[in-house]
Amino acid sequence: MPYVASQATLGRRGFTGLLSAAVVAGLSGCGAGGDIRPSIAATRNVQHPLGNTNIPVSPQRVVSLDASGGLQVSLEVGAPLVASETLDGAVSVPGYLPRPAADFQSLGFNQPNLEKLVKLKPDLIIGNLQRIKELYPQLSAIAPTVPYENAGKGKPWQESVRLIADLLGESGRQDAALGSFSERSLQVKTEHKAFLAKHSVALLRFTNDELRILRGPIFGATILDEIGVRRNRSTTTSGGTETYYPIGREHVGVLADADVILYFLGGGAFNAGPDQTFKSYTSNAIWTQLPAVKAGRVARLDPTAWWDGYSVSAANTCLQQFTTVLRAMPQK
Repeated sequence: MPYVASQATLGRRGFTGLLSAAVVAGLSGCGAGGDIRPSIAATRNVQHPLGNTNIPVSPQRVVSLDASGGLQVSLEVGAPLVASETLDGAVSVPGYLPRPAADFQSLGFNQPNLEKLVKLKPDLIIGNLQRIKELYPQLSAIAPTVPYENAGKGKPWQESVRLIADLLGESGRQDAALGSFSERSLQVKTEHKAFLAKHSVALLRFTNDELRILRGPIFGATILDEIGVRRNRSTTTSGGTETYYPIGREHVGVLADADVILYFLGGGAFNAGPDQTFKSYTSNAIWTQLPAVKAGRVARLDPTAWWDGYSVSAANTCLQQFTTVLRAMPQK
C-alpha cells in the first residue's frame, strides 16, 4: 500500500520524558520471544516508511501517536480509539468531531510514555513518522505499529485521511464521507461562483509575533483551493516559506490586493499571544485603509478547523464557516 507524503505539522520539540534505556530494554524483553503484544487473529500486511507490519483486519484497541490525522480520523470513522496524543492548544480534541469514548485517555502532546502504552494493551499503534521513528522498535514490541507521513508535500489531505482510515479497517466509511465532502464543496463553489469571480481572498494567520499570509499545503488554504477561491496576488509573493509569507506591521499595505480578508488567531500551541499581535496590526492606520477592511469584507475564522483541521469533519466545518461569512458580506 503506497504511503502519502505529509503536511508540515506542529513543530517538533524533541522526545522528552522518555523512559530510561534500562526500562525500555525491560519492556522489549517481556513476553515470549521478547514480544509483549497480544495475540491477533485475522491480520493483513501493510507497507509503511519503516518497513512492513502485520496489523489486525479489525483492530479493537487503537492508540494514536498523532494529535492530527490519527486522532481526528479515528474519531471520525468510529474506530475503537482507547488513547491518543491530543492538540497542544486551547482545544485538545476538536469540537467538530464525535466525542471520544468515556474511558478514552489523552496522551498529551509529544509525551510518549512506553509504560503507559503497555498498560493500555493496544492491538494497533498508529502515528506520524515524526513521532514514531525513534521509538519504532520499542513500540513494535508493544503492538503492531504503523507510521505514516502527514498530508502535504505535494499530496492532498484526502489521500492521507483515506490511508489512515484504511489502517483502521474503515476505508469504506471514509470514502463515503469524502464523497459527501466533494458534493458539498461543489455546492459551495456554485453558490458563491459570481462573488468569487469578482473578489480575491487572502487567508491570514496571526501568531504570537507576526502576521502571515497562508498558502500551499496548509489545510485551510487547500479548502479554499477546493472551492475555486481566487487568492490575492501577494499570496504568491516570493520569500517566507512554502506555507506562509510573513508581513511586518509596516508592510500591511501589501494586502491592498485582497478584496476579502479571512483570518484566524493562533492555532496549534498558540494561545494568548496572537490576541496582542492582532491588536497591534489592526490598530495600524494602514490596516484600516485596506480596501477589504473599508468594504466590510473581513471575517474571523476558527483556528481549530482552519489550522489544526485534518479530517473530513474539519473540512466540512471550514465550508460551513466560509459560506456563513460570505453570505454576511457586502456582495458588490
